[in-house]
Amino acid sequence: MNDVFSFLIISYNRPKDTIDAVANVLSLSNFDGFSKEIIVVNNASTDSYQIFEDYIAQLSPEQKSLVQYIYSDKNLGVAGGRNLLIQKAKGKYLLFMDDDAEINYPSVIEYVIKVYDEYKKYNLGIVGFKGINPFTNKVERPIKDLTLLKTNNEIFYNSFFGYGHVIKADILQQTGLYQDDFFYGMEEYDIAYATIKAGYTILYTDVVEVIHKQNPSGREIQDKTYARMFENKILVAYKHLPWIYVLTHFIMWKLFFMYKTKLNVKLYFQTIKSLYRRVKQSQRKVMNKNGLAYLKKVNARLWY
Repeated sequence: MNDVFSFLIISYNRPKDTIDAVANVLSLSNFDGFSKEIIVVNNASTDSYQIFEDYIAQLSPEQKSLVQYIYSDKNLGVAGGRNLLIQKAKGKYLLFMDDDAEINYPSVIEYVIKVYDEYKKYNLGIVGFKGINPFTNKVERPIKDLTLLKTNNEIFYNSFFGYGHVIKADILQQTGLYQDDFFYGMEEYDIAYATIKAGYTILYTDVVEVIHKQNPSGREIQDKTYARMFENKILVAYKHLPWIYVLTHFIMWKLFFMYKTKLNVKLYFQTIKSLYRRVKQSQRKVMNKNGLAYLKKVNARLWY
């Protein structure tokens, strides 16, 4: 009996990109002992998805059996959408990708399984991939200090890109799912800190490349995005980090927000009000000593 390797995609107002994403996954190499499943959740899109449904209908019976399409009548955001995908997935490994992303590494399944086996003694929990914008050829990495990659294509780190990463399904039983009210922005930091607190590590790899088209369709206006980033980043710090880091996060992200929104004071106070309400409802469980030691060892960005 084969294990399952799940490819999980949230889609919002990008039916054509979603066709490309599913076609990309179908073209990826199989690996002995594992079968693919592809689950797409339509996050209450306002655009028609008839073109996507027609694409699924014309697939061969074998390919069609690999694809599950779910429509949500409510926009669950990124966190809620991923939680729905997790609940539906049968895979031992869960690979999350955006609907405007494609994996430029045909043997990704084999690679991921071998990496988890190779780093088993380090309690590997999450693997994050490199991104590239196909229009600008700009390479995207969560790691700021690229000297860390001079001697190795794989290094331990504390963050990853949501549009291309893998989580072992059984780890989520210990960390819990994504916090639903992280509608968009910083939800990866939240699950990353929970993973590290549970005693697992995060590996960044330069080997697997994800083409991220960054389609503006389905994205919020910029000021609202900056507000979510500011609010969610402070909430993440409050939930997981010592107070000194919560304070520095607040100062730095407030300045960032004010600069990016050109002193949108009204939105700032709306964001603070929402943050206060959510902080009161959130459980604060500070990173343990082992977790903090790991974060410092991998040169995590703790101050902001």
